[in-house]
Amino acid sequence: MAILYRAIWSDPTSEDASERFARMKDHAWSWAHEGEPPPRLEDGTTSHQLLRGGTRTITVRSFATPEEVQAFELTTEDASAETTTVWATTVRLLHGSDGFTILVENRMDSDDPAEEFSRGRPRVVHQLLQESTDPTFGGSRVAGEVTAVPAEGIGVLAEVLASPEREMPVVVCTEPDDKDTVLWRKTAAAIAKRSEGVALVVTLDRAATEQFANVLGPNAVHSGGIRVYMPTPVSRTAEGRSHRFFSVRRLHAQRDLVIDRVVDAVAELSSRRRTPRVFRVFSDPVLTAPVLEDGAASADALAVLQNEWSDLLDATERDLRALESESEELRGERDDAHEELARSIGHLDRLRKALQENGQEHLLYATEHETGTSIPDTVQDIDEAVMAAQSYLDDWLVLPDDARRDLAKLTTTPNASAWGNTTWRGLRALAGYARDVQEGWDGGGFWQWCTTGRPGTWPATVKKLSMTESDSVMNSTKLDDARCFPVDRRVDESGKIHMYAHLKIAEGGGNLAPRVYFLDDTAGPTRKVHIGFVGPHYLVPNKSTN
Repeated sequence: MAILYRAIWSDPTSEDASERFARMKDHAWSWAHEGEPPPRLEDGTTSHQLLRGGTRTITVRSFATPEEVQAFELTTEDASAETTTVWATTVRLLHGSDGFTILVENRMDSDDPAEEFSRGRPRVVHQLLQESTDPTFGGSRVAGEVTAVPAEGIGVLAEVLASPEREMPVVVCTEPDDKDTVLWRKTAAAIAKRSEGVALVVTLDRAATEQFANVLGPNAVHSGGIRVYMPTPVSRTAEGRSHRFFSVRRLHAQRDLVIDRVVDAVAELSSRRRTPRVFRVFSDPVLTAPVLEDGAASADALAVLQNEWSDLLDATERDLRALESESEELRGERDDAHEELARSIGHLDRLRKALQENGQEHLLYATEHETGTSIPDTVQDIDEAVMAAQSYLDDWLVLPDDARRDLAKLTTTPNASAWGNTTWRGLRALAGYARDVQEGWDGGGFWQWCTTGRPGTWPATVKKLSMTESDSVMNSTKLDDARCFPVDRRVDESGKIHMYAHLKIAEGGGNLAPRVYFLDDTAGPTRKVHIGFVGPHYLVPNKSTN
């Protein structure tokens, strides 16, 4: 079961601590019953029909530790008769002498890896935060409302971002230069609501945005843009690649998608947080096992626990073997990248010498950096690679929006940046091939073009490029149909066509490993390369991934 969201915070004790603990439990109980709970909160398992359809099973348990810490856990599992997907939410509350510790976790278990879902905090998070007086996680404040920072407060914001103790991502939304005085604030409020408990959302007006740029320079946010500052120290000279930026142009074009991406980024980070050790009391077999009248732990209950731990160990070993296999594949990709880098450095050195001999060495350094108006060198993720291709490469590529498939799952992984830039390289290679064909190159197809040694080619190896599919795929109706993609009607009047040639963006990464499927129409009516699919491998399975 995949964790989608995990909010954790602590709150100091107070005079009404016991009453607050009782109210928190009641909030969880009421939320689980959709606002109309039975009158008494009792341990055990119950179920009821959800208002939107399906069944919710609720499990509650309460106990005290030997250190007199009061523990409360409520778990809901929502199942539908129409799908096999199960959504689960866990609320854990600990109340001790030094205050409260709260955890809310949202998970999903599905047999359909392509199922679309939207991340966001369960409403119970808002209710529990309302009962907290000074909620913090690590060295960061936990909040759900938007914080407006004026120009004179930029110094404080910069200190927060630069702090090595900060454990909460900060989303900075800036006022655009146009007349949009409402929509940008609504965007910030939507992000704050959905990311409540796992991120701080800050807004800057135009004056504050200008001051922010003066302080952080290239690591600031442009007017109208949004930036997600991950919990690493931010300064003017720090590496800014990990702090994702969404331009005002992208917001205007795909506002809802940008909101999803921002929430996905901070929620994915929250899901990787380690659960604090204090919550181990909920899995302690001694504390949680039923007891007999003489106080001894039930032998049957302990046997069940022993079996559960054995199953857990077996699952861990399987996961370890899978990770070792993926690690081996990634080591191979790393070695290939090192070889390619070495060849590129050699090519660059030969180019420098040739320019030097012709008295034009200055051209090498004059073209070293992006100008801001040219095709970008790098992107942040696959989603941005697709947008960049649609914006800059449309003279040679056709990449419809329908070709983007499940990119949200690829932009929230630890490999998001690497996969994004590799995809960007592949799309630029396909565009370079189409451009050269339009300009008269006639040495064969894309594979042959990649072997010419021209700048910007793609590795022509079976590990990185396939110009067709295996017989097992093409002889299977199900697998073959998975490769039927949208295409310009000038290529096929039906608007769809089977595509078999594809770029293998990554071998490691399991079913998430990205693929780019394309059709070469450089000799046809459009004289372009058509991209039919950009997405994870599980949507274009073969016999081995099935």
